[in-house]
Amino acid sequence: MKSIACFIDPLVSAGPETPEAAFQEALLPLISRLPEYRFVLLSTFPDLAWEENLDGQVELVQFTVPKSFLASYETRLIKGLKAWLDQHQPSVFISFDKNAMVEDTRNTLLFSAASRLLTDAKGNRIIKASAKLPGWASASLICLPFTTDKEQVLQVYPALNKQLKVQYPALQPDCPTISWSEQETIKIRHSGGRDYFLYTGPLHAGEEIIQLLKSYSLLKKWLMTGMPLILAGPATEETPALETLLKTYKYRADVTLLPDPDQVELSPLLAGAYLVAYPYREGAVTWPLEWAISAGTPLVTTSHSNTKEICGEAAWYAPAGDLDAWAHQMMLLYKDEHQRSKLIEKQQERRLVLNQSVTLDQYALFIRQLSA
Repeated sequence: MKSIACFIDPLVSAGPETPEAAFQEALLPLISRLPEYRFVLLSTFPDLAWEENLDGQVELVQFTVPKSFLASYETRLIKGLKAWLDQHQPSVFISFDKNAMVEDTRNTLLFSAASRLLTDAKGNRIIKASAKLPGWASASLICLPFTTDKEQVLQVYPALNKQLKVQYPALQPDCPTISWSEQETIKIRHSGGRDYFLYTGPLHAGEEIIQLLKSYSLLKKWLMTGMPLILAGPATEETPALETLLKTYKYRADVTLLPDPDQVELSPLLAGAYLVAYPYREGAVTWPLEWAISAGTPLVTTSHSNTKEICGEAAWYAPAGDLDAWAHQMMLLYKDEHQRSKLIEKQQERRLVLNQSVTLDQYALFIRQLSA
């Protein structure tokens, strides 16, 4: 049986809002799609355990990073990985860390993004290729989330064109729709029985949420509506600042802050919303877009190449920082049931190609192509 070695330390140590964390949750269904392979999960963490072995298909192996006072951790990590790979010769080696790529190792698959590949050890943006290609460029295939990522990498390293593949990591579990009675229960619990607008995503006091609040103010001024706004999502170190900000907000009585709801609570909250407003900036989390489409909840988001690549026609867009445009899009979806219904239909169509199953099928195809 052919084997696939996967270096999982970046998944295990990733924060809860990162693509790596989502991939960790989706690793088991990916393995299940490849029953003809044995998976070896490589880790340097001595206390790590993996309980799902799928009848012996999965093995967790802890390898040792060589000790040296003269070499960096990255150098020693690559040396330890190389020693294991040279000895066991897996059919495919998968990494999520550009610094954990072993040169001259055949059939390697790297998952990354342009923002990481084009940043040097000092945190500076790489705008011109050096005479020698970086170690990660030796990967047989580099999987990137967006077309813009591929374009950015090719601007610096045009020779890598054949190695770059684009597959957006739609790895979130489905957000199920809810019944009318469940929706009414949600509204009674969180919005006094009224329909509500929803922002879902990390709770911070950044410009995006501030501008959303300003757009919501405009919307209330134009429509004289009492429809509340709920801000729900993972708390951040800026959440206290957001709480302080809301104390001085004119419509604070109509804004509810829900930090750290679990998925069981957040899913029906999202599915029951009248619409989701998610102001996106490059590099921000994208799972709110996936969940809104999955739930069939009308979505307004930032006009950006990444959001359009994810959502297509399944969202309405407004330019970043354009308060009038944001309020206008939300107002139209509030007033026009026909447009609202058309957008929900587009979301149902988009859901067929934007889901975890389609993404994992594509990843499985990449692996099979490499091992062949």
